[in-house]
Amino acid sequence: MKFNAKLFALLLDAARGERSWRRYAMECDISYVQMRKLALMQQENPPRLKLLKKLAANAEGGITLEDFLFCTNLNFEDDEHKLPVSSASVKQGELFYEKFLSLSKGQRKMICDFIDFLSNR
Repeated sequence: MKFNAKLFALLLDAARGERSWRRYAMECDISYVQMRKLALMQQENPPRLKLLKKLAANAEGGITLEDFLFCTNLNFEDDEHKLPVSSASVKQGELFYEKFLSLSKGQRKMICDFIDFLSNR
């Protein structure tokens, strides 16, 4: 699975909470333009660890750095060690993916269409 900008945008919207994009960007100490690029799925590559840390540190709704890391599907390494990803999160993601694959082709398409719908809200 590569970086999915739609899923990242959904997670980012949840992390934003009730704040405006401009306010969330300011609190994260990043540019509004960069925040909007992520929110509008205009960035092809996943954000770097430094940015993910800023987003997670100011996230609402219980969104954590681990959530952002899982969503970007990257294994980041800090200067000295790998960042921990709990086995519970990995297992939860695997279970979700298994359930998704067990659905019929039509059901999977409906879920993908629903994700598209939510990301355009």
